[in-house]
Amino acid sequence: MERYYSDTLREGLRLLYFQAEDPVRYANGVRLLEQAVAAGEPHAFYFLARCYGWGDGNVKENDKKAKQLSKEGIARGSALCVLGADRMDILKGDVAQAMTGTLEDAFHEVLSMAEAGEPMAQYAIGLFYFWGDMLLNFQKPSREEFSKYEKQNGAEALKWFRRSADQGCIPAFRNAFNSVRGGVNGVEKNGEQALLWAETMDGKVDMRDYYHSMILDYLERKRYPDAVRWCEKGVRDKVVVCIVEMGLTYLYGNRGIKEDDAEALRYFKMAAEMGGEYGAYNVGRCYYNGWGCEKDYHEAFSWFERADQGGHPTSKSFLAQCYFWGRGAEQNYEKAVQLINQLIWKKANYPKELLGYCCLYGKGTGVDTIRGKRLLEEAAHENNGMAWKFLGDMYDGGVGVPENVPMAVTCYQQAADKGIGGAKEALGRYKKTLFGKWKRK
Repeated sequence: MERYYSDTLREGLRLLYFQAEDPVRYANGVRLLEQAVAAGEPHAFYFLARCYGWGDGNVKENDKKAKQLSKEGIARGSALCVLGADRMDILKGDVAQAMTGTLEDAFHEVLSMAEAGEPMAQYAIGLFYFWGDMLLNFQKPSREEFSKYEKQNGAEALKWFRRSADQGCIPAFRNAFNSVRGGVNGVEKNGEQALLWAETMDGKVDMRDYYHSMILDYLERKRYPDAVRWCEKGVRDKVVVCIVEMGLTYLYGNRGIKEDDAEALRYFKMAAEMGGEYGAYNVGRCYYNGWGCEKDYHEAFSWFERADQGGHPTSKSFLAQCYFWGRGAEQNYEKAVQLINQLIWKKANYPKELLGYCCLYGKGTGVDTIRGKRLLEEAAHENNGMAWKFLGDMYDGGVGVPENVPMAVTCYQQAADKGIGGAKEALGRYKKTLFGKWKRK
């Protein structure tokens, strides 16, 4: 980068595209880009336009600013700005009029930078091939030849992305890894090859944001030692999602590591202390269920609240459980229903058995026996033991339905088979007649 950019711009690019350790430093990178723009450095306009056009550096997208910056950078002779404007589909009108040469001239100028080893130019050339700009602007193949050219361009894009990533460019690594992993835009899908290549990049590019992808891919292939190895690497590098995965490994003991609930809780707390809402959620689960600790509903409720405030999607379900049963908080059906309705509004999974019960008996909401019965039946058929228990109570008491002792017994038996408290006791209220019919004792 020394040949093409000032020290100011070079440091800005490093903070934005070559480090993932501290996203807070993105703001400093953007400020350095702004300084380079204020100094009139042509290529700086391209990179700042990227920030406004694509949200790089966590900048709020602003198409108008991206267009203004691109136009001025083009007028100052930045070939990168030309390719960037084409990529953003704004190389038209007054932006195109600012050009002194052609799009092809700009492409070859950036290509010469890439061939000389400049990583951001390599990334830009990769994008030009990857997203079809080469295909649509220069090659323009017939319908019959489209697939052939797309495949050739995919291979060319991958080559440039990998060259850029080899020098530490994180977005280039992302495109190279994900395109092979998923098989898009002419790149052949090969998950195993994606993993093999990513392993060779360890130490060359900051891969922290992709550790979890590596873990998931190895788990999918049942290559547990490799998954655990990346979990451990994530723990060393303080990647919160990897710390949580390490906790899950110990919690379930199904990845070649012996189950150890106490060790799982230690990892979950470690993640939570680093601000991870998934860590806080799992700490809550441990206290709620007594995994690696004594059951403590008050402690569990506190952790679920913390996870919910951090945006964890499932914590509301546990908070609803706490309010419904009065565990760790005063029993409050209205709050339980409010939380469940929030989950429904977000189209997330929710405890149907609790809402079904509340509808059936008018707890925290109006009585709606039809909805209550439907929700309990849906939950029961999803293998929810408590829903079977509530259905048994419904038929036993004739709540919203005619009293039906045989149905009550069937439901209680299902609940008892799933270890639901109170189900066996409920069955004890019945006996079979000599004719094989169930009746109350």
